[in-house]
Amino acid sequence: MSRTLLPLAAFSLVTAVYALPPALAEEAGAIQVHLIGTGGPELTPTRQGISTLIAANEQKLLFDVGRGALQNIYLSRIDPRVVTKIFLTHLHSDHIEGLPSIWMTPWFMFARKPSVEIWGPQGTQRMVDGMRMMYGHDVEQRSNPVFRREYLDITVHEIAEGVVYDAGGVKVTAFPVEHDDGNPAFGYRIDAVGRSVLLTGDTTYNENVVKYGMNNDLIVSNVVAFSDAMTKAGVLKPVLNKLMTPEQAAATFLKTRPRLAVFSHIVKKELPGDAGDDVIIERTRKAGYDGPLTIGHDRMTIEVGEQVKILPPQSIDGIVDFDKPDSKF
Repeated sequence: MSRTLLPLAAFSLVTAVYALPPALAEEAGAIQVHLIGTGGPELTPTRQGISTLIAANEQKLLFDVGRGALQNIYLSRIDPRVVTKIFLTHLHSDHIEGLPSIWMTPWFMFARKPSVEIWGPQGTQRMVDGMRMMYGHDVEQRSNPVFRREYLDITVHEIAEGVVYDAGGVKVTAFPVEHDDGNPAFGYRIDAVGRSVLLTGDTTYNENVVKYGMNNDLIVSNVVAFSDAMTKAGVLKPVLNKLMTPEQAAATFLKTRPRLAVFSHIVKKELPGDAGDDVIIERTRKAGYDGPLTIGHDRMTIEVGEQVKILPPQSIDGIVDFDKPDSKF
């Protein structure tokens, strides 16, 4: 796990925990934020595509489904059959490319029965229709008395600003953000058990993030950073115009003052590994933000309760194969 950079005063609020039981149980009165994948479209040795799973009140809600999401859900010891409620921030390929696996594999491999429900921007229904067409052979040929075709039904909700989900003590509020060629794009605020978590989605600095981010326990923010040479060359300036720079993130955090701020969907160019992560932290600090802050890593968990706990990825030693309908952890 890389360094978590926090001011001394923050340690009463944020606790780093380095030993976990084989399976991570939900704490009553807490929201667990599983950073399933923390990368951008770039291919790196350590980060899969963006995907965040929120567990609260015995519900599991998945936000975005980047590449490798199914694998990292499994490695996080979360039964993929229970991940059926999916919220999309926007329809860029790196946020939906893991969706077919989440939809299809738990059905024909693990006999999932509950159908999938998806919330997303205008165009989501068309995307789902296209996915069903692309996987039409599976839909038609793999169905049988155990893996019934109707279990592949998908209910789509195309969203606007406001509360888009409110059930079992978990409320999800969507708000529009600014992502240029990814628009319409949304961020989400999740409220449960008296706690709140905000996911910025993909956006540059936007006042809606500040508006909905006030009085939040945790903000999970996208971030983009290039090497000095690439920044000066200006070749990828359009990318900087649609994602949050460390300086913009600092301005957001200074206004909202979360108990913890975490970077995910980490887009870096010529800033590999931990050294590149350190550049992002240093730039955020230089811009004036001195509150609790960390860089997200795949399969890290943030537990938001009386304390905000940063839990490192669980070891995969001894994890069982999921290879048949009665597989379980």
